Amino acid sequence: MFQAVLFLIVGLILLMAGGNYLVEGGVSIAQRLRLSPLLIGMTIVAFGTSAPELLVSLKSAIQGISGIALGNVIGSNIANIGFILGLTALISPITTNRESIIYNGVIMIASASLFMLFAFTNGIITHLEGIILFALLIVFITGSIVIERKKSHSTYSQINNEETTPEMPVWVAVFVIIGSCFALSYGADLLIKSATDIAKAMHVSDRIIGLTIVSIGTSLPELAASLIAAIKKQMDISIGNIIGSNIFNVLCVLGISAAVSPISVDWNVYLKDSIFMIAFSVLLVAFTLRKGKLGRIGGLVILMGYIYYIYSLFI
Repeated sequence: MFQAVLFLIVGLILLMAGGNYLVEGGVSIAQRLRLSPLLIGMTIVAFGTSAPELLVSLKSAIQGISGIALGNVIGSNIANIGFILGLTALISPITTNRESIIYNGVIMIASASLFMLFAFTNGIITHLEGIILFALLIVFITGSIVIERKKSHSTYSQINNEETTPEMPVWVAVFVIIGSCFALSYGADLLIKSATDIAKAMHVSDRIIGLTIVSIGTSLPELAASLIAAIKKQMDISIGNIIGSNIFNVLCVLGISAAVSPISVDWNVYLKDSIFMIAFSVLLVAFTLRKGKLGRIGGLVILMGYIYYIYSLFI
């Protein structure tokens, strides 16, 4: 048991460190391409911080542990909004562009709804459905880039190096990204093994472990990136990171995992969690559209909702 807990801690540390440096390397490259902070948050940062979820869910699906693979994604999406954005907004209100929230927020809600349609129709996310989800991710990324490029009045502002991550030479950034991927891969292995061992020792279901320990652990990169971005007033990166990560988690993480190995879904077990995932997404969009920002009151409401959700898992 002690060894499993130790491996769990080491796995979480590797995931957090790997995700953090993956973001730094990706942002450095993105800066040279003069991408806007919002698009950086929605793509490079979102993909970097979603890499732990991808590796954990993919390895879990291959090993036939659907509970952790599915619970990781659903739990991470709930934690991203309820825990991370709720906590971030309490520290510093998050202002954003309403137009981008409408577009990206709708995509986030639609992707979660499509997941529910696929998952609960036949009780399984098939190879084909996984490919469809991933294909939609490509369409989303391409569309986001095209829309931004077509905004003739938009200005492509770079992130101030002194306020975020220092700019790296391209070769250093590539080296950092490769090294981070190795750290993420090894961390994911440790996390899955230790989480499974702890679940068996404590007679806790894979679903609970995936929805709590694993999902929060793999969301740590999002937490670090969003808090740093909010503190340094890069609000578009903060909220873009979370919305982008939630879209990536469904379309990329579940898409690739199901394409490699179909994921079975128990309607009776995961229906409530899936409804919570969509409810938090709707709540985020509603709060930000109301005043163009997620203030401290909204952050507190969302955070309290997340605390209630965690409590509901054990009653």
